[in-house]
Amino acid sequence: MDASNAAERSGPIPNAGDVLQFAESDYCYGIGPLVLRVTRVGADLGRYPRLEWLSLRGVELRRDGSAGPERQVLVRTSALPRTA
Repeated sequence: MDASNAAERSGPIPNAGDVLQFAESDYCYGIGPLVLRVTRVGADLGRYPRLEWLSLRGVELRRDGSAGPERQVLVRTSALPRTA
């Protein structure tokens, strides 16, 4: 199995600027649902396709869409949006 197929199976690789939404059970270091605009991805899922957790840094978005604090979180790779 090549890396591109493995990465697709795990979900798309997030990029800086992506806005991702996570349930409380799908990330560490917080309470409640999280909406995060990604600024940095901690690992390359194409290179390491079997990761279960991925470190993301980004800006938390509040319910009204305004920027909140910068956050670093671990998210379940299984919670990343799936490709079509």
